[in-house]
Amino acid sequence: MSAPSHTSGALVALVALALLAAGCGGGGTLSAKSLSQEATSLQSLASEGALLGRDAHAGRTTRTFTRVHSEELSKAASKAATSLRAAKTKPKLEPALRKLTFLAAKISADLKRLGHASKTEQALLAHELELAARTLE
Repeated sequence: MSAPSHTSGALVALVALALLAAGCGGGGTLSAKSLSQEATSLQSLASEGALLGRDAHAGRTTRTFTRVHSEELSKAASKAATSLRAAKTKPKLEPALRKLTFLAAKISADLKRLGHASKTEQALLAHELELAARTLE
């Protein structure tokens, strides 16, 4: 069974740092490059959540680790969603900003559910998170 590692916490910290570095921390004006960086950060969170969901479903991680780690990932995605909701961008980039905002909220909600999900729900959530990650490619 997997156990919590410093690597997982470090990844969440790096993603949070990337969100701040992308100019999203204060809800400022986002450039195309910043939106791309946001998408990459969210893709990372969704991919890690999908892996966690598959491992939990297969019994390769403890219930406690799944709950705690999914909460950490959910908080990072929730912070991104909050920042994206407050952000502004050029009119031509508004559709991309709306899409990222929606996906960040969905990823956060799926990750939050993952920590308390049944085995069947874990498999479904892993699939949903994988789809979100692919959408962000």
